[in-house]
Amino acid sequence: MEELAAMPFPFSMQLDESDDISQCSQLLVFVRYVHADAIKEEFRFCEPLLETTKAIDILEMLKNFFAKQNFDWKKILGTLCTDGAPAMLGNTSGFTALVKKEAPHVIVTHCFLHRHALASKTLPTILKEVLSTAVKVVNFFRARALNYRVFKRFCHEMGAEYEVLLYHTEVRWFSRGQILKRLMELRAEVSLFLREKESPLSEQFDREEFIHGLAYLADIFGHMNVISVSIQGPAVTIMDAAENLQALLAKLPLWKRRLEAGNDANFAMLEEVLLQDGVERDKALSISLQAEMCRHLDTLQNSFKGYFCSDDLKVETWIHNPFLADINCINDADLAKDDLIDLRTKEMIRHEFNSKSLGEFWCSLTQPYPRLAKRAVGALIPFATTYLCESGFSALVTIKTKSRNRLDVKHDMRVALSKTTPQFHLLIEAKQQQPSH
Repeated sequence: MEELAAMPFPFSMQLDESDDISQCSQLLVFVRYVHADAIKEEFRFCEPLLETTKAIDILEMLKNFFAKQNFDWKKILGTLCTDGAPAMLGNTSGFTALVKKEAPHVIVTHCFLHRHALASKTLPTILKEVLSTAVKVVNFFRARALNYRVFKRFCHEMGAEYEVLLYHTEVRWFSRGQILKRLMELRAEVSLFLREKESPLSEQFDREEFIHGLAYLADIFGHMNVISVSIQGPAVTIMDAAENLQALLAKLPLWKRRLEAGNDANFAMLEEVLLQDGVERDKALSISLQAEMCRHLDTLQNSFKGYFCSDDLKVETWIHNPFLADINCINDADLAKDDLIDLRTKEMIRHEFNSKSLGEFWCSLTQPYPRLAKRAVGALIPFATTYLCESGFSALVTIKTKSRNRLDVKHDMRVALSKTTPQFHLLIEAKQQQPSH
């Protein structure tokens, strides 16, 4: 907490809540702030919400935690990142609305990962049926232990590259592309096994439209997975996420035009299947399915534009590289332009830029170029996603198990997730001062 209190810039916070193995809702909070001329991400706390999980409960817990630390978080909180749950983003009684009432200056961001998942969900009718059938096929194997074991042995005997299908659930939307890709790669083995089991699902693998639709979905969700992975991880900024999403938005119309022209270069599995069919592409891919694919690419583009407004994707290029950015794009009335011109003449600073991380570089310029540093750090500190919270919940699953379901995990979570070295001398002194019995 001392580091937060001493920082020269507002800090960023991400928080989320989830139920643990004992159905107890745990609130997890991380912060990002400037410390020792670098941008640091740190675990703040994990506390149980003992009864309801309403927005007011979350706010009270946050207030109580910082009050115990004698820390006025509302004055120096700059941005707040949460998922899209109604308790968090409700317009009137959501957590972020309550925070804005007490601290109107706070900027609230909706996790890019959750928005990406929501934007990717809508499918046209034919493709939706293909995905639904694919899920039924996967569940036929994964939901029945006997089928799972027999199919694994079956694939091994056939010399297949893989021996299991990946599991699909609505919660695991990040892995949908991998699930469909694996099903495509094992489609011959799956088809034979389903026939042996006399499952009506085997008939789907005799339909070209189903196989072509499945190949397209594996490809497009594979592209979506690449984007979702690129905006995950520690130290990912809103600028990083915005650039990747801008690239996707620019590619989608191009992919549609290529698809309409009979060029499947962006859809490797679909192209491979069509080549295996040994028929001219225009005859192999049905007109109705091609129209569905193009409609889906249009839907994706509109959906991403709806979930990510232009302000979310605005990037000041000079922050990424002040020495190569075109400063003519900066308005002449902007005083930062003068500082940038001056900065570009400093050869020593150029060397520092090449040897430091972006956060370290701008933090080091707080004194000589406060205007530039403030703006740059202000763009680097906000969280783009609730990735750290999601990773923290994965740690929670490991720490709090069925055999340890009464565990109060807050101290264990701090040991598992905190990056700050404990002040051992203070802990030892406090222990020594405790009266002996």
